[in-house]
Amino acid sequence: MYHRLLPLLLILSAIAALAQNAEDNGPAIVSRGVDPAYGAGSGQVQIRPYVGVSGVYDTALTPVSITPEGEVPEKDGYGAEVDFGAKGYHSWRNTVLGLDYRGAVHHYTDASYYDGTDQAINLGLTHKVSPNVSFSLREAAGTLSHGSTMSTGADYTGVETPQNEMFENRTHYLTSMGDLKLTKGGRLSFNLGGSGTIVRRRSESLSSMSGWSGRGDVAYRIGRRHTIGFDYSYDHYEYTQGRGNSDIHSVALDWSSRFGRSWELGLRAGGARVETMGTTQIALDPILAILLGQSSLTLQYYNRNYTPSADARLTREFRRARLSFGYHRGTASGNDLYMTSREESGTAGFTYTALRKWHFSLSGDYTTYHSYGQNLGMYQSYRGGGGVTYQLASAWHLTARFDTRRYDVNDARFKRLQHRVSLGIAFSPGEFPLSLW
Repeated sequence: MYHRLLPLLLILSAIAALAQNAEDNGPAIVSRGVDPAYGAGSGQVQIRPYVGVSGVYDTALTPVSITPEGEVPEKDGYGAEVDFGAKGYHSWRNTVLGLDYRGAVHHYTDASYYDGTDQAINLGLTHKVSPNVSFSLREAAGTLSHGSTMSTGADYTGVETPQNEMFENRTHYLTSMGDLKLTKGGRLSFNLGGSGTIVRRRSESLSSMSGWSGRGDVAYRIGRRHTIGFDYSYDHYEYTQGRGNSDIHSVALDWSSRFGRSWELGLRAGGARVETMGTTQIALDPILAILLGQSSLTLQYYNRNYTPSADARLTREFRRARLSFGYHRGTASGNDLYMTSREESGTAGFTYTALRKWHFSLSGDYTTYHSYGQNLGMYQSYRGGGGVTYQLASAWHLTARFDTRRYDVNDARFKRLQHRVSLGIAFSPGEFPLSLW
């Protein structure tokens, strides 16, 4: 598998070595993801710590267990939560550092089984070596007990973070990414990158994964407002306990445009070849089960699929607000139950920070999974939520947030409707209203 990727990377490296002079300031192509410094600029705040305490109410908390009646249980819980973290950026002459760290300690008065802690950090560093050479490093890590109720921070293209967990189960994850960007003549640019991911879940009934990827792209800026490009990526996933592995080769064309000073549109369209290998169990006929002395057989499978891929991203920047929409169709590593799957997702978000007192945030998304190898129905999830902070005094802020999530597995007796409500107070020194979401 490695020899398939190496020639392309060598060719792109040789071409990139010709890059000289000038830098590329056109609209960013979708395949390169979110800027690792969280789009740091005049509208962003410096790194800002915070600590707060809130009352919380969660519904449909779901453990990895079965009732005597064969159902997956669920539990509602009232409790308290201590939140802490730091968010923002710091810039030097040629370097920008972005940070989003958040932690929580929660306790439920009538559901102490779900007590625990959550930690998540996203760290990004961009350094400009010369006017035509820059590199970026991105790190995402965390340990979550409530993966379905805690946001893991910035949304990076290509970063594996547990975002669609079905159960309340301790999950550890780590993703490291690196990219090298070179430009030539102010219009032509090249990007080479790679990443490695580890996701481990405490319960052996759930899927854990290790993976790595390599990617390369070339982009050409047409005038000041349009960029066209081509990208290739290779991804490899391995699942624990011999459950299976996958190899994905993807190619796509990219287009991005900037409209006026505030609107930016990014499009990506292509396809992928997905090879999956693994094991599956089939139930035996009662007579065969008696003859063989076992109720099921474990079989190996191999699947090869060709699937289209597409991405779209539309953003609108205001002086104190940001509006964004996104769409993705492609291949994902799955969640705690699903392994390599065809994914379709959409997102929408709006944030607004008033000059004084108020900060608002609204967001929503949907996700579907169709497993390439497992005999599972379609997974589908819909989420929506909003939060507000109000500056009571220079360092004290009132915080409130509501989130709802509906998810289920077709053809299975598993459906959930979760709600989370929190109301509290936070301490964070700073001149502007606190921005947590």
